[in-house]
Amino acid sequence: TVAFIGHLVAGPLGAVAAAIAVFLPCYLLVIFPAPYFRRISAHAGVRAFVDGVTAAAVGAIAGAAFVLGKRAIFDWPTAVLALSAYVLLWKVKGLPEPLLIVAAGVVGVLLTSG
Repeated sequence: TVAFIGHLVAGPLGAVAAAIAVFLPCYLLVIFPAPYFRRISAHAGVRAFVDGVTAAAVGAIAGAAFVLGKRAIFDWPTAVLALSAYVLLWKVKGLPEPLLIVAAGVVGVLLTSG
């Protein structure tokens, strides 16, 4: 999404610049402190902090999924498609999500075109 918006604003160089500007700081904030984190990860306080951050991230992702779901699931076909995707991801271990997304897109086109 970032690269697409960057492309719309400033072409291919804008796409590259936007992607670098968004993802490089996150990458660097993971890579550089990693050796130090390994040293302190055995401390109970650090583990508790990481557990809290992880729980908050799961809550934020669940909240985002709920908001997106309210907008995307608006009739029976979309509800069946969403439930089917959930069941497939739950039952079929290792199912690539991009494949599921493409398949759902094809089903969506077939449902609305005929």
